[in-house]
Amino acid sequence: MDSTTDIDAAANELLKGIDIPPQPAILLTIAQEKKNEYPNIKKIAAEISKDVALSAAMLRAANSPAFGVRNKISSISNAVMSLGLNVVFSLVTALCLRNAMPGKGKQRFERFWDTAADSALACSFLAGRFKVMNPDQAYMLGLFHDCGIVLMMHKFSNYMDILKEGNASTEELLTAIEDRACGTNHAVIGYLVARSWFLPQDIRDTILRHHDETVFTKLEDRALAQEVGLLTLAEHCCHSYHRQSEDLIWSRTGNTIVEMLDITEPKLPPIRRRRPHKKYDISGCELKAVSQDKQKCF
Repeated sequence: MDSTTDIDAAANELLKGIDIPPQPAILLTIAQEKKNEYPNIKKIAAEISKDVALSAAMLRAANSPAFGVRNKISSISNAVMSLGLNVVFSLVTALCLRNAMPGKGKQRFERFWDTAADSALACSFLAGRFKVMNPDQAYMLGLFHDCGIVLMMHKFSNYMDILKEGNASTEELLTAIEDRACGTNHAVIGYLVARSWFLPQDIRDTILRHHDETVFTKLEDRALAQEVGLLTLAEHCCHSYHRQSEDLIWSRTGNTIVEMLDITEPKLPPIRRRRPHKKYDISGCELKAVSQDKQKCF
């Protein structure tokens, strides 16, 4: 399919047997409050307090060493004020997305969400460095971009074999293999999830086309190409660290992305190895400080 209009028009056909989770009401509440000049912290705290898991994650985050609080925080309102709405929104989104997806608790899904958290952190860090997009939106992009994999894994009994084939292929991208075997791919499903959760249109489009090499060759939309490039670079950072091998999409588009983002070769290795003094890892749906000596993405 060539455009998001085509995707929207064919959505019902694509979604036969695939349940796209709706956006939880709490995210809409927080998003609306973030837009206000004076957000209603009590209202946000009240919504979070309705969910035991969310409340526990919020308190763990607020009391983590990363924020250096002197006195233990025991109320959700104080936790929200301590963390700030951007961190709260990211934390709630991460937990809600995991809980909305099938297969919760299974080991392979836990590994998937750990990887998604890495990608989200990498996107946010790189967005701040290269000024391509807002770091908070980049975090959402990294978190959501492969969520279609979880839904396809749940729908298609042979999907693990398809995924292994895609990861091992040196010639054919995963989305092409998925299209051939399933009639759709995880980028399309991810786009539909992002649409259902009312993510900004540019994030939806980037998710839809994050395996589309023509984004860089046709350059119909430079902003889109830059966002896809940022995501591809973030994925490459994580892929290189965890697997110590070069991923297919980077081998095909890496040089173009390096040029487009104006990354000089001497700068590239530190980006791949860098470990910030403190970053916040949402794995297990809680924020925790990651010190320099803990090896994650960078």
